[in-house]
Amino acid sequence: MRAASFIGRAFGFAIVLLAATTVQAAETVTLRLATIAPEGSAWARELGAYARDVESGTHGAVRIKIYYSGIAGDEATVLNRIKRDQLDGAVASESCLQLAPSMRVTRIVGIFRSRQESAYVMTRLKPLLDAEFLKSGFVHMGTASLGPEVLFTRAPVRTMAELRATRLWVWDLDAALRLQTAAMGLRAVPRPIEQAGRAYDEGATDGFIAVPSATLAFQWSAQAHYVEDLRFTYRAGCVFYASRVFDALPIEAQRYVVSANAKLRVRIDDLGRTQDEALMGGLFARQGVKAVPVSERFRAEFFDLARDVRGRGDNRVVDDALISDVLSWLADYRVEHAP
Repeated sequence: MRAASFIGRAFGFAIVLLAATTVQAAETVTLRLATIAPEGSAWARELGAYARDVESGTHGAVRIKIYYSGIAGDEATVLNRIKRDQLDGAVASESCLQLAPSMRVTRIVGIFRSRQESAYVMTRLKPLLDAEFLKSGFVHMGTASLGPEVLFTRAPVRTMAELRATRLWVWDLDAALRLQTAAMGLRAVPRPIEQAGRAYDEGATDGFIAVPSATLAFQWSAQAHYVEDLRFTYRAGCVFYASRVFDALPIEAQRYVVSANAKLRVRIDDLGRTQDEALMGGLFARQGVKAVPVSERFRAEFFDLARDVRGRGDNRVVDDALISDVLSWLADYRVEHAP
């Protein structure tokens, strides 16, 4: 009897110890997040603050390990690695469009006139984007505007003829911009982000189509001589996690991760706006990048052409119904916010 009692108590203790070990092991979940944002950039600092916010707010239940500078691969590679369970999520731009095709409306040249218009449309689209992400097997944490894509060039560009003669780097993953620039008769040279600077130095390109803050982060502004404030598109970025990973988190942890992402979106929006204003307002000039005024004639010719080729043939970025909806929303927004 005593032996049986001892064995029973020992067995019970082992079960309790095993359970305690299992609970302790389950206390912390590490989410592996990848981004091409360069380490040390302002974007990276905001992402680091986000990771600390999540860990603090979940009392250590959720930690976020961030792989910066494309160390986990480009966005296409990262997406494949998430699907193979090698990563859990990403801070991205082009791969967001793959998971939520309606977000491609942000890549239509000339459709937005301001950062505020872009943010307004993204807010209207959020339920649709959320549903598209879920259908693709991901949870959409939110989308932020990264700012307008403008021209950074080796020589001044003042006319459509000069623009057509200029070989411009575009992100190789950006299929929408490649299609539209081709339809507009522009000389786009697609290359991976990590090859953009080298292509310029080697003379394969004469400039970049890029967001000002990205030009600073990737140090392209140290190469370009001129900047033309001709706004092609307003690029958006997003955060997403694999549904299988996010759904496995405790409910309270899920809620806090969502809350932390909402705060991150606001900070990224604010960062982009203040950085762009500072850079275009004089910081680029102090770095030796000269601003080239864009005449009203040049601007009108460019955007008239962009509108003319929009949705024509193989140049279609999103379906006509969505474009119609977005244009209707923008018309209402412009009336409401007219000066």
